[in-house]
Amino acid sequence: MFEAADANDQVSLVINYPVTHPGSQLDNGAVVPGYLAPEDVEFSPPEIRKKYEAEYGQYEIYPAYGTDDNPVKEYTNVARHRRDMARFLDERYDWDLLAVQFQVTDSIFHDLDDRDQIRQVLENVDNFVGDIIDLKKDDADVFIASDHGMGDYEWTFYVNSWLAENDYCETTTGEEQYFRQAKDELKGKNGSNESSSIVSAVGTAASALSAVGLSPRRIHQGLGAVGLDKTVERLLPEDALVAAQNQVVDHENSVAYQLLFNSLGIHLNVEGREPNGQVSPEEYDDVREELINELSQVRDPDGNLVFDEVLPREEVYEGSHLEDAPDILLVPRDYQYDVSGSIVDTFRRYPHKNHKPKGILISNRDLDIDSETGASIYDVAPTVAAALGLPVDTETDGEVLGPFEADERVDWDEIAGEYREVSDSESGPTDDVEDRLADLGYME
Repeated sequence: MFEAADANDQVSLVINYPVTHPGSQLDNGAVVPGYLAPEDVEFSPPEIRKKYEAEYGQYEIYPAYGTDDNPVKEYTNVARHRRDMARFLDERYDWDLLAVQFQVTDSIFHDLDDRDQIRQVLENVDNFVGDIIDLKKDDADVFIASDHGMGDYEWTFYVNSWLAENDYCETTTGEEQYFRQAKDELKGKNGSNESSSIVSAVGTAASALSAVGLSPRRIHQGLGAVGLDKTVERLLPEDALVAAQNQVVDHENSVAYQLLFNSLGIHLNVEGREPNGQVSPEEYDDVREELINELSQVRDPDGNLVFDEVLPREEVYEGSHLEDAPDILLVPRDYQYDVSGSIVDTFRRYPHKNHKPKGILISNRDLDIDSETGASIYDVAPTVAAALGLPVDTETDGEVLGPFEADERVDWDEIAGEYREVSDSESGPTDDVEDRLADLGYME
């Protein structure tokens, strides 16, 4: 979006958006990278960071996740930098597009349990959003959108464990890369903390027990049989439990597996597509249909179905990159189930909060959204583009909402081409971003 605006000689200010590093070198604006960038990343233009920090203090991309000191202060401070950066750039640019992303409104639900603390952070962010809106020109269009909602989850379903129990997946001993560990690395931490000795001890014990045939999964199941599994989970820190889960998928010898940690997709290991495929192209349809039918009937320990739908990818995706999609897509019942790739017991009752499919879209314009069908997240980009008078991307799945009209449609890849070439040559290869996505569990 901001590259298309820049190509149209409009001024864009982009603050904290994910995957904006390596960043585009705009002719008419500024980019402050967000999620997946290292904490000490260079801004664009480069001098912005030094000037900002001389006035407002050190800019922080990431909070200290799970901090025990003062989490409300920590998360609020990170969010404050978004507001302060908007003010800082507003004083220096006559902008057409000001886009600000608040990552903490997501992370607090994953990292905090105290509802009052969560509410305090959200109220502070709400005030910051109001301050940013006050920067707008009198006739400016305002859009506030979330990419998903948040709500209560009751269970974690360990799909690779289920696949292993049902002879689709083989496992081996190894070390998994976990989300929190990768986020600490982006923050610049060296991994040393008070619980590291416990983590090391549990990991060593897990390896020793595995050597004599007692896997962490079998131990967890045995503890559950005598009612001690939840006690152990409560007393040991999360990182220690992660260390004990030292079984991972043996991809080469498996028929199917969840490839990306905590995704809602199952990949089949297909001959000619994967390096060590186990499923022939002739068997593919039958194996996939069998697996879809079995997953559709999975029930939790209370007897409730886990999935509302289990779908072949063709019913969800289309286009030239269909082959890159998971072979099977999972839709949890009422989104009350996390689907995890850890190899432990098949189910864990784990009340917590996580992503829900329905988010928010607020505007100072009448977007004429049907109360029954609602809008789609795909509608946001074309609507904002139309509001700016930009051509809408020909590759978008969304529609222009409300009073706005799109006079032209253009492939944004063509518009963005020159910016990406500059980004790759001056800011480093996109392999850096792909490596960070893999570290965080989004890619393999």
